[in-house]
Amino acid sequence: MNSSEEVQVDLSLVKPVEINSIDLRKHDKKEVEIEKAVIMKVKSQYTKCGYQHVLKVQSVPIESYGEGEDLIEFRASELFNLIQDDDGKLIGYPTGDGSNLVQFMKDIGASIDKTNLSEIVKEIVGKKALIKSYEKDVEGRKRTYLKFRY
Repeated sequence: MNSSEEVQVDLSLVKPVEINSIDLRKHDKKEVEIEKAVIMKVKSQYTKCGYQHVLKVQSVPIESYGEGEDLIEFRASELFNLIQDDDGKLIGYPTGDGSNLVQFMKDIGASIDKTNLSEIVKEIVGKKALIKSYEKDVEGRKRTYLKFRY
């Protein structure tokens, strides 16, 4: 078959088929619990070392699809940049009023006045947060994602 070849089909025999799809937009402005906050490295073209340390915050599963090994869980997540030196060594976290982490912490009622990142993580986990759905074009198709409102 060529890339575009006309197919002869009796259209009266083609019936509707119900398929399952998940509309994540229905979760916009929903309040969820924060389940996890972990430190990760992600690739970055903006750093000399080629990666950026981030604090990844994610909610409990909001919706799921499938079962067992095929289970897919949908959750809200957000990456907050942390402070590192030119060699990529993690040295701190932002505390300025304009930083996304501080704005997020204020929004969920968590205190940013902590002495280390371990305390920040403990402060975040278990808090409630509002989520936001947004669409993004990925390879020509619109995909819906969930992140936190702040």
